[in-house]
Amino acid sequence: MAKTKHQKPKHNKQFHSKKGGKQADTSGFRAQLDALGLKIIQITADGNCFFRALADQLEGNEDEHEKYRSMVTRFIENNREKFEPFVEDEVPFDEYCRSIQEDGTWAGNMELQAASLVTHINICIHRHMSPRWYIQNFDMPAARMIHLSYHDGEHYNSLRSKDDDCSGPAKPIVIKGDADISAKSKQPKVAATKSKHDNVGKVKHVDSMDFVKYGSGCIDASKVEQVLKEECGDVDAAKEVLRAEQEYVDQQSAHDELCHSEKNSYGNICTILSICLVRDQFLAFCRAS
Repeated sequence: MAKTKHQKPKHNKQFHSKKGGKQADTSGFRAQLDALGLKIIQITADGNCFFRALADQLEGNEDEHEKYRSMVTRFIENNREKFEPFVEDEVPFDEYCRSIQEDGTWAGNMELQAASLVTHINICIHRHMSPRWYIQNFDMPAARMIHLSYHDGEHYNSLRSKDDDCSGPAKPIVIKGDADISAKSKQPKVAATKSKHDNVGKVKHVDSMDFVKYGSGCIDASKVEQVLKEECGDVDAAKEVLRAEQEYVDQQSAHDELCHSEKNSYGNICTILSICLVRDQFLAFCRAS
């Protein structure tokens, strides 16, 4: 089985093989976000949507996307030893970096990790009818978390609170449950390192656990670590195992609810039949009298 260092999430390849994009259909997503007090800020679908959404969150202006693409690309280049092991299909690292620097090239998992690290923010990604994804690299109380929505596997929008007038950077959003997502307790202990070529300060090592957690939606570090060990470090296999496990849990929950509903219905039928039986016996008694 392939070693972890030769693996990278499959859809990252898709992101770098596509340009442009399409506007997402958000009709079924809005109610889910409305319950959290959030609204969707539509981002231009031109292949730059992640960087545009990032620019909207941090500056309130999606047109600044080129700046953030350059920041992320430089950060990956300057931290080659951390990111190169996750470049798939034996694509040369320098060629990979040139591709992500091009306007309209889709962002993948590595770019999201790099964006978090270079801007010193955590990222929460909302999906329709699915668990939220967290990219959690900072556990300081003052660490900022931005919120994005991910549509149809190919488009990012920016999320803001309903009372945000969108006149500048996105207002802080606090969602119940986010406070439980702690980098200290949920993520592996990793040594902070600093590239001699960059000036962005100390950053945490990007490892396979980050990619598995992002790709599977599972934020339980101990479970992720256990599954990775069982799969001999195969990132893609670990993601599939965790996804399948979550699907089984969801299906079992739906089955239990159905059984409970059927049980209640059966109980109601038995009650009705009992009442009818008593009624018939009473009528028979009356006739005999």
